[in-house]
Amino acid sequence: MKMTNRILKAELYKIFHEKWLYLACFFMIVFSIGFILMQKTAMSYTVGINRVLFLPMVMYGIVISVLISVFVSEEFDDGFIKNKIIANNNRREIYLIGLLSNLIASLIVYLITALFTLIVSYFLFSINISIWDYISYFIFGIFIMLVFVGIFYLISIAVGKKSKAIIINMGLAFILLIAALILNGMIMTEDNFLIQLLFNLNPYGQTAQLTSMECLDFRESIKIDTFLFIIFSVLGIRYFNKKDIN
Repeated sequence: MKMTNRILKAELYKIFHEKWLYLACFFMIVFSIGFILMQKTAMSYTVGINRVLFLPMVMYGIVISVLISVFVSEEFDDGFIKNKIIANNNRREIYLIGLLSNLIASLIVYLITALFTLIVSYFLFSINISIWDYISYFIFGIFIMLVFVGIFYLISIAVGKKSKAIIINMGLAFILLIAALILNGMIMTEDNFLIQLLFNLNPYGQTAQLTSMECLDFRESIKIDTFLFIIFSVLGIRYFNKKDIN
């Protein structure tokens, strides 16, 4: 337990003392400002705050795909992963600690973006939702985050190299985004269970529901997010247990 706590503290210290976390927060705030200005200036009527609060999350998956890729690949480059295995031969614990530290970093980016957008939007847009509405969708966003982190962390561990991990994770994020846009258009034209399921299985499909604050089914989406996160975590642990660390 002491060794586990030391590794976690070392992980968090490394994350909070590098520029990448702060750059991710900075870019998300820039995106937030851009979306706010777009909604404020592009419409001739007063826009409801529900159309703005989570709109910056369109870019969230892309931003943390880079953030996680950099964090994980630097551990391989610096030999930090190898040292952790030497200090604590329990690879399952090492994987889960790394996953937890990346979840914390991603959560910080989410919290800062959501808080900034909420404060600015409160003074600029019409209040047309309740506090409970906001809390519900805020929590929904955290579950979406779990899926993004789960898959990007797994890929980063599997790839190891920084440039390759960034390209693959960013590419996947863009593919998921485009797929969500296509599926969203299909849902609007036809009521099909398979299309809705694929839309919900895609974290960017759920992000589309988050940004519009129109969720198809909260309970179903949260169940899917939890299931996917567990699946990605189990697959990641199994792969990491067999991975040759040089």
